Amino acid sequence: MINILIIFSSAFLGILCTFFIYKKNDYQQESLINKFLIVITTIASLRLLFHGIQIAYPSLHIIRLTNFWDVCIAAIIPCFYLYFENIINEVKFNRDNLKHFILPFLLIGVYLIGFFFICNRYYDVIRMILSAILYLGYIIYSTKGFILLKNNIWFRKSEIKSVQLQNKLIKNWSIFLYIAFILILLIRIIETAITKKFGQFDNNYLWMPSLIWISIYVKIILTPEILYGYNFLNKTIDAAAEKVVLNSIWFTNENEATITSEKDKKLYEKIKPMLKLYIHQIEEYSLYSEAFRNTELSVEDISIAIKIPVSHINFIFKYHCRETYTDFKKIVRIHDATKLIENGYLKTNTIESLSIHCGFSSYNTFNMAFKSITGHTTQEYAKRY
Repeated sequence: MINILIIFSSAFLGILCTFFIYKKNDYQQESLINKFLIVITTIASLRLLFHGIQIAYPSLHIIRLTNFWDVCIAAIIPCFYLYFENIINEVKFNRDNLKHFILPFLLIGVYLIGFFFICNRYYDVIRMILSAILYLGYIIYSTKGFILLKNNIWFRKSEIKSVQLQNKLIKNWSIFLYIAFILILLIRIIETAITKKFGQFDNNYLWMPSLIWISIYVKIILTPEILYGYNFLNKTIDAAAEKVVLNSIWFTNENEATITSEKDKKLYEKIKPMLKLYIHQIEEYSLYSEAFRNTELSVEDISIAIKIPVSHINFIFKYHCRETYTDFKKIVRIHDATKLIENGYLKTNTIESLSIHCGFSSYNTFNMAFKSITGHTTQEYAKRY
């Protein structure tokens, strides 16, 4: 009974998670990141749903459906790898991705032909061959995935604190998901060794991978930030213009700001009622006025433009911003640069011209900041558009 409850819980939670990801996918525009995750959660949840029905209601005789979804697991394997790859690159649709699904579609086709047109004595042989290929796919993609993650995610660095937080978030998520992927493979191998039924799934052991899937679904639902990829700053800036959007940069909780100076404590009492409004005004001016293209822009200039006392702005950057004013300027200017690239600026201009246009005093400083914040060189980012 507990076995069935776990399987059904995993299935229904997976379906809920699929819809959750689909709604969040609006932030990704045409990016493939979440689309691969949707394929993974859809196949995994439907497979468990039909297996649960088969166990609970054996009289329905839906063995064909459960076998079909068992074979569809082959499509999940490359999806894990492509999901990781697109977290790193965040590219639009690429036909080269389809080559990863040639073998899964062939396996599904062979299974269907074997099931409907080949006699039973050959059917078990076909299942064993398909399972062997499935294991091989697991091993190949788990190896490729490990190399990909190790080289591009697990040791990724940045000088910007808010980017460091995003890097850490994605690193922890990728480790969690990769370990889950490996555990599902190990459970399958152990199950085969115990039952000695190569090429067949034993429903008595299905509750174990179900628990792993539950942990994946819960992680996604409770931590939606993991769905946004590395370019989170630009996505959050574009997502809203009427509220504080850079929550990874600002904090408004008094407990996070350790104020020791009596003068600053008195100033905080004045600023406190207006703090969120002040931050919103600073953001709005910074992100939508193009003022930061001025290389000489100072806090005093911002103060005059948005009519907030200089002392108040300095206080906010000192106690309620995770970045220094210098790094904040870099974030704003690099966001400006990415928007210009996306709108075709480099079709008629050079990268050096772009760096000057966005307010950087030198080409090298621009390149280092661009790589630190976006995770890509300017040339790599430009290729996407």
